[in-house]
Amino acid sequence: MRPDAAAGKKLAPAALYEFAVRALSRRAHTAAELERKLRSRAARPESVDEVLGRLRERGWLDDERTAESHSYYRREYDSLGRRRVVGELRRRGIERATAERIVEQTYAESDELELIRRFLRRKLGRPVGEARIDDRKELGRLYRSLARAGFSAVKIVEALGQLSTDAEWLEAMAADEDYEE
Repeated sequence: MRPDAAAGKKLAPAALYEFAVRALSRRAHTAAELERKLRSRAARPESVDEVLGRLRERGWLDDERTAESHSYYRREYDSLGRRRVVGELRRRGIERATAERIVEQTYAESDELELIRRFLRRKLGRPVGEARIDDRKELGRLYRSLARAGFSAVKIVEALGQLSTDAEWLEAMAADEDYEE
C-alpha cells in the first residue's frame, strides 16, 4: 500500500498534488469532482486551491475538455440523448450554460432518430427494422427507457412508430401530457 493510501490520512500540499495527478491519470475529473476528493484528503484546506490552480495552469484540469470528451463518448458509444448528457455533466459539477453549450456542439450534426435506433438495437438485440412490437406494456417500457436516455418525446414516438402497428396507442401517447417534454 502506498503511504498516502492509508484510510483517513491527511496529506501535505506536495502529497496532495501527487494524489490529484494520480486521480487524473486514472480518469478525467471535473474541477468540482477533484476538489471534493482533495478536500477530504487535505491536511490544510487552503492547499486544495493551490493544487487545483497548479493543475489548471498545466492544462491537466479543464472542465470544458472533460465535458466535450464525456459528451462525445455518451453520444458515440452509449447513444444517449442530449438531456441525459446535460444532466450527467451537471451532476459532475459543470455549470449549466457550459454543459448545454458543449452538448449542443457535440450533438449539432447528429440525428436524434438515428441515435434512438442505435439505442433500441442494443436494447432489442436486433435492428429496428426487424423488430415488431405491439404489446403496449413493452412499448411503454421502451418509451420510458428512451425518455430516461434523454430523447425528446416526439422522436421517441416516431421511432416506436417504426416498431408497432398500434398507431392509435402511439397517437394517444404523443398527445398525453405525461409523455411530453
